[in-house]
Amino acid sequence: MSSAMKILPRPQSTYRLQFHANFTFADAAAVTDYLADLGVTHAYASPYLAARAGSTHGYDVIDHCRLNPEVGARADFDAWVESMRRRGMSHILDTVPNHVGVGTNDNRWWNDVLAHGPASRFANYFDITWQGSPRPELHGKVLLPVLGAPYGQVLEKGELKLKRDADGALAVYYYDHRFPIDPATAPADPEAVSSSDALHELLERQHYRLSYWRVASDEINYRRFFDINDLAALSMEREEVFEAAHGFIFELLKAGTVAGLRIDHPDGLYDPKQYFERLQRKYARDVLGDEQRAGERPLYAVAEKILAIDEPLPESWPCDGTSGYDFLIMATGRFVDAASADAFTRIYDDWTGEASDFEELVYRKKKLILEISLASELRMLAHQLDRLAQRDRRTRDFTFAGLHAALREVIACFPVYRSYVTAAARAHEADVRNTELAVERAIARNPKSDPSAFRYVADVVLLRSPLGAHEEAVRFAGKFQQVTAPTTAKGIEDTAFYLYNRLISLNEVGGEPQHFGVAPAALHEYLASRQRLWPHAMSATSTHDTKRSEDVRARINVLSEMPEAWRERVTRWGEINAPLRKRVDGLPAPSRNDEYLLYQTLIGAWPMSEAEARDEAFAKRITAYMIKAMREAKVFSSWTSPNEAYEGAVTGFAAAVIAHRPFLDDFLPFQRRVSRFGLINSLAQTLLKIAAPGVPDTYQGTELIDLSLVDPDNRRPVDYARRRELLDQLRQRDASPRALLATLEDGRAKLYLTWKALIARRDAAPLFTLGDYLPAEVRGPGADHLFAFARRHGNRAAVCVIPRLTSKLDAGGNDLSIGPAAWRDTTIVLPGLEAARFTDGLTGRALAPAGGGVLAAADVLADFPVALLLS
Repeated sequence: MSSAMKILPRPQSTYRLQFHANFTFADAAAVTDYLADLGVTHAYASPYLAARAGSTHGYDVIDHCRLNPEVGARADFDAWVESMRRRGMSHILDTVPNHVGVGTNDNRWWNDVLAHGPASRFANYFDITWQGSPRPELHGKVLLPVLGAPYGQVLEKGELKLKRDADGALAVYYYDHRFPIDPATAPADPEAVSSSDALHELLERQHYRLSYWRVASDEINYRRFFDINDLAALSMEREEVFEAAHGFIFELLKAGTVAGLRIDHPDGLYDPKQYFERLQRKYARDVLGDEQRAGERPLYAVAEKILAIDEPLPESWPCDGTSGYDFLIMATGRFVDAASADAFTRIYDDWTGEASDFEELVYRKKKLILEISLASELRMLAHQLDRLAQRDRRTRDFTFAGLHAALREVIACFPVYRSYVTAAARAHEADVRNTELAVERAIARNPKSDPSAFRYVADVVLLRSPLGAHEEAVRFAGKFQQVTAPTTAKGIEDTAFYLYNRLISLNEVGGEPQHFGVAPAALHEYLASRQRLWPHAMSATSTHDTKRSEDVRARINVLSEMPEAWRERVTRWGEINAPLRKRVDGLPAPSRNDEYLLYQTLIGAWPMSEAEARDEAFAKRITAYMIKAMREAKVFSSWTSPNEAYEGAVTGFAAAVIAHRPFLDDFLPFQRRVSRFGLINSLAQTLLKIAAPGVPDTYQGTELIDLSLVDPDNRRPVDYARRRELLDQLRQRDASPRALLATLEDGRAKLYLTWKALIARRDAAPLFTLGDYLPAEVRGPGADHLFAFARRHGNRAAVCVIPRLTSKLDAGGNDLSIGPAAWRDTTIVLPGLEAARFTDGLTGRALAPAGGGVLAAADVLADFPVALLLS
C-alpha cells in the first residue's frame, strides 16, 4: 500500500453498540441511518470477535482471528460496514488484548497447552508459572479449578469420564468440560482406564491438574483477568503473541472497515507503552506502508485506563487518550454541591451508626481481596521476591513471611492502579512518588514491623536494589504492577463502591467518592489540559461498565443540594418501613447501610410512568440489583458464599417497599421533585459532553432518558423504532425547544439536544476538534449555578452554557432554570469574543455580547435550560 495513504480522520462522535446473539450485525445495519441522522460519525462496537457461546458482552473472546458467529457471518459484517460507508460513517472496535476465554472447549491455543504442556507451541502465549509454584507437584502443570467438589469426591463418584472423540483423540469429560489427553500418555485401550485409580494415574501424567473451584484463590498458577478463572491472561509482551492476536484485526484495519481501536484493560498488560508502540508501528508498516510514520500516531486508539483524580495519563503512550472515565468523574462532580459534604457525612454516619472513612475502607477491602481472590497471585509474587532477596548477602535475612506481609501492605496502600516501570524506561517520577507513598503508608500502618522489608519492596519495584535492572528484578517489577491493578479494581470498584453509600452517584468507575464535588476552576483546568494533550480522547457519561446510568446519577446528584430535606425524608422512610424488616442471625435485614443504598437507588431508578413503576419487571430489576450489590460488598453475602437467608430478607424488603402505600405517599412527591431537577442535570451534562474537548460517546439508548443500573441491567434491549420515530418527528416538525420542556419526562428534550449538538459538532469539526478551550467567567447572583466555556478556531467560535444546582435557584416558581426570574443579573464574560455574533444552535435565537464580551444569562437561557451558541 502506498506510503502516501492518508491517516483516517478521528471520530467526531461515537455511539456504543453492544453486540451479542440478540443484537447482530444485521441489527446494527438497520440502525445506521438513525445514527447518521442523529449526528453520530462512528459506531463504537463492543467486541465482536469469536467469544464464548451465549456471551452478552464479548469480553470472553476465545479466538482473536475470526468473527463471532452468534453476531453474524462475514457477509453480515460487510453489509453493516457498507451501510455506514454510504452515510460517511465508520466504526471503532473494542479489542481485548489482555486475556482469552478458557472456560469452554473451543479455545485452540488453550487446548494445545493442556495437551502438550510446556512443549506446546502456545505454552508461552499464556502467563503461566510453570515452575514457580511452591508446590512441586504443580511444576510443569496448569491448575484447573473447575470441579464442583473436591477432586477425590468427583473422581470416585465417576463424574470424570474418559472418551474418544470423533477424530480419535482421547479426552476426559467433566459434564460439558473437555480436557485433552496428551497423546504420549494415551492408553492403547481406553477401557483399561475404567477404575478411579487407573483414571487418576492417567490424569497424574497430564500437563494439568483438575481441582475444586475453591482452590483457585490460593493455588492457581496462571494469571487471570482479575479473579475470573475462565479468563486466562495472555503474554502480550511477546512479539509472536501480539502478531497472532492482531492479525485479523489488522486485516480489517487494512481494508478500511475499522477506523480505530478501544483497548480494553491496558493495565493488565505487562508493558502498556510497548503495546501501544507496537500497534502504531504495525499500522504504519502494514496499513500505511511506511513504518517511519509510526511517530505520527496514525492509528486512532484509546485506552480503557482508570485514572486517579490527580493522575495524568502517561504522555509517552502513543494513543489518543482514555475511553472517558476521567471525563465522567469530572463532569459528574460539577453537579454535586461541595458545600454539603459535611452534612452528608453526618447524615450517613447517623443513619448507619458508624463513622465512615472511605480511605480506611479501601485499605481494608484491598487487603481482603489479597487474602481471598488474589491470594495465589500475592503468594507467587512473594516467592519471586524472596528468591531475589536470597541472591544478596545484604537482603538474605528477609524471611518469606516478612516479605509476603510487606508486599500485602504496600499493595493495599498503593494510591493508583499501577506503576509503569520497565527496563528501558526505568522508573518515572510518578512511579517513584506513588511507590514511596505506598511504602510510607504501609510503614505507618504497621509500626511494629521492620520497615526495611517495606523499603526493599520499593527498591526492587523501582529497580534500585543491589540487583538493579537485572532481568529477574525487572520481571518482578512487571508482575508487581500486574497485581496492584486488579487489587485496586476489585477492592474499590467491586467492593468498596458497594459499601460506602454516602452519595452513591460518586461511586463510579474511576471515582473517588471522598471528593464531594468538583470546583469550576478544577474542571476548566482539566478540560484545557485535555484539549492540549488528548483532544481525541473519548468523553463518556454512561458505559457498559458504569454502576448506574448518567440519568440515574443526575437525579442522585440533586440530593446533594438538599441535605436537610434528604435527612428528614430518609429518616421518615426508615420509620415507615420498619415493620417490613426481618432479622437474620440476630441482625436486622437489610442492614442500615443496605437500606440506605436502596433508598438512593429508588430515587435514581424510579420509572417515569406509574404503569412502569407498578410493573413487576421494575421490582425484579431492583431486587436483582440488590443481590449483586450485597454480593459485591462481601459483608453479609458474596458470590462464592451466597447467604440466601439474608439475600431473601433484603430482596423481600425491597419488593415490599416498592408496593408499600404509606411509603409511596411520602416518597413519590419528593422523588418527582428530585427527578425534575435531575432532568435539568441530564441536559446539562449531555451538552457539556458534546461541546467539551474530546469525542462525545453516547451509550446505546441514552439519547433518551435511561434509568438503568449496573450490568446486566444496562444491557437490556434498546427500542430503536421508538427513537427513530421521535427523531423523525423532531426533524420534520422543527420542534420548539421551549415546548419540549412541557413534557420533559418523555425524553424528547434530551434527544433533541443530542441531535442538534451532534449535528453542530459534525458540521464544525475543526472548531470542536482543534479549537482552543477558553474558560468563561460567570458573575452575579447566579454565578455558582452556571458553568460556561468557549471554543475558538480561526474565525469560528462556540459557547457552551449549562446550569447546575438548580433546586437552589430562586426561579420565581419556575424550576427549569430559564428566564429572568432564574438568572436576574447574572452575566457571562466571554474571553476574546467581544465582537462575535452568535446564534443559539438549539433555539435559533440571535445573541450578541454587550460591551466587554458580556452576555446576560437571562437572555442566553430564555427558552431552554442549556445553550450552545455558534458564531
